[in-house]
Amino acid sequence: MLWPPARSGLTERSGYALGMPSPPGPGLPSWRADLLRRALVLCAASLLAVLTTTPAALAEPAPETVEAHEDSRTPAEYYADELAERPEGAAVVVDDSLAGLGDVAELERELHALFSTLDVPYHVIASPFPGQGSDWGTGPVLPAVMDRLDRDGVYVHLRPETYTQDVRVRGYDLPAEESLRSLSDDPRLEYDSGPDEVAAVLVERLRGEATAPVDGHEGRTEPGALAVFWEEFLDDVDPTRSVGAENLGTLSGLSSGFLLGTGVVWVWWRSVRGRRRRHEVTVVSVLTLALAGAAVAGPYAYMMSVPKGGVETAWETPDVQSVPPYVANTERVERLVSETGSAPLYVAPLVTMDRTGLTATAERLEDAEIPVRALVMSMSPSDESEGDPEVLAYSLAALTEGPSVYVVATTDFEGRVELAAGSSGLGIDAYALSLAVRDVVADTPAEAVEAALPALTALPTDPGQPDTEPLFAHSYDEDPGPRSERFLGDGFLPCLLVVGPLLSGLVFGALLLLVATVRAVRGGTVGGRTRMGARALRRLALSETHAMVQELEAAGNGEVPASAMRDADAALVVLRRPTDALDLLGVTVLARRARAGISGDPGAGRRPVCSANPLHGRADRVGRVKVVPGRRPLCDTCLGLQNDARTARVLELRIGGAWVPHLSLDRVWVHTNYGSTQRGLVDGILEESDA
Repeated sequence: MLWPPARSGLTERSGYALGMPSPPGPGLPSWRADLLRRALVLCAASLLAVLTTTPAALAEPAPETVEAHEDSRTPAEYYADELAERPEGAAVVVDDSLAGLGDVAELERELHALFSTLDVPYHVIASPFPGQGSDWGTGPVLPAVMDRLDRDGVYVHLRPETYTQDVRVRGYDLPAEESLRSLSDDPRLEYDSGPDEVAAVLVERLRGEATAPVDGHEGRTEPGALAVFWEEFLDDVDPTRSVGAENLGTLSGLSSGFLLGTGVVWVWWRSVRGRRRRHEVTVVSVLTLALAGAAVAGPYAYMMSVPKGGVETAWETPDVQSVPPYVANTERVERLVSETGSAPLYVAPLVTMDRTGLTATAERLEDAEIPVRALVMSMSPSDESEGDPEVLAYSLAALTEGPSVYVVATTDFEGRVELAAGSSGLGIDAYALSLAVRDVVADTPAEAVEAALPALTALPTDPGQPDTEPLFAHSYDEDPGPRSERFLGDGFLPCLLVVGPLLSGLVFGALLLLVATVRAVRGGTVGGRTRMGARALRRLALSETHAMVQELEAAGNGEVPASAMRDADAALVVLRRPTDALDLLGVTVLARRARAGISGDPGAGRRPVCSANPLHGRADRVGRVKVVPGRRPLCDTCLGLQNDARTARVLELRIGGAWVPHLSLDRVWVHTNYGSTQRGLVDGILEESDA
């Protein structure tokens, strides 16, 4: 044996086997030394494991972070989970994107109160999502929600500002389809009716009440065109609107100028025609001025009687979007500020955009040189920002303590990623901030936000200084000024002095043209023939004789040729006796011949007139007219025509109820060429007139 027995006994008592090292020292028990050695080995191994696994842990984000940012749920899954969290049989989910329509909590209470009257389980969703765009997919969301929830009752999806609602019933006998169809016929509902209004009518129909609209579209009478025009006219001249007083003043000036111009044209026309009577100018002037004054005073009195309102008072109350926080209801905005307070990236549960890479984007936002927070969410016109992501971004920044920059990623009308940004407390120029995100083009929100980060961090900042006013915050409401100044604005005087009188002249000229056309059709040139009735000839004869008398009065004694006096006397005598169309034609010819003699034409008394139409004037040559045999005096124009055309120019008169050529009449006027030949036969004309 190598070891004595005593040595062997000691070895067994001390607990050490043969070949093992001796205890560390005489002062430390052997079992404690072994325990210490083993603990040190375990600590070293643990430290080595931690050091080798830490980089991998830092490189891989936490599973819950990835799920929050990149794990998306369908609208059906989201709403089914939300409804499942509500009391069974009385579940109402109101999306807070309806904050722009009013208090979301109050709307939820109203929907509970309405649908509880059905006495059946109800599951109501009030939300603009999923929307109508192609990026949301097709088909209603309720069937999938019903399958996931697997409960009987009525299911309703209420959307704001649309006629597209959805109602489904499972396990109960309710007229869902009929109620849904009848919504579009109910006169109480419009396109922009709120969800509570739609719900009230829907519950009424589901209960079987008022199954036919009392005053539906079928029973309503559409207003006529005149009523619509009058309503629009009153809106255009409403002094409480932006240009109402100006429109009223312009219209008043136009009406007054038209009346003034009409008075002037009337006096001028009567004077030219020689029909102006005594005091006519005075009477017409006074009447015109009175009517023109009333055309201004009446609208002015109406304008001043309308109470103030509209744009006249709007400027006194600033627009909501012109002052921070830029929205009327801040409940949802405050919640979003809280969401982004603990993490720089918030992703809404209902987003149609690709969420890939958002977790990495959140990490990059954490390392940004300026405090940038991003939100990925869907926008709706019913939210507090009216669907404008820039308004939401500035509202978030305004409600955040300390300097901040918010970037909102959403989709535009074409389903593409759109960015908007707002800042506070960094002294950033609003226009530069808008440019930094406006032109970013990317397929996903993560790519868009990361592409905008370099431009955002490069913006000049001045921490502590207020940022410039957002581009949308400028209020265009301003004091429009006194109504009287607006009434007498830019349009009143031009219309009163220029446009109105010109319009009067145009209307008067159009009326003259119309009258001339009617006369040509009824008694003038028809089918190439010239016709004149007794009425037209009487006006012409009166005009010519009136001018003749004025010229005679203006001429001195002894300055009027005897032939002219004889023609003038004959014309006046015949005109004062019963006459027909031929007599009036002769009076006109005599008066014109007398005026020519008074004006100094020595041969006027002996010069014949055109036989085709005596109103053509002098006839220096002779020719044939098929109406009568022989050669007759003709004017140069008639003589230059072919026989058929010349015959068509023969003046026809209405005698005895029929139109006849004047040359075919067996009368002294025709035989004497209207007194131009055989001057002694003027007495015969008078005798014939007496007969």
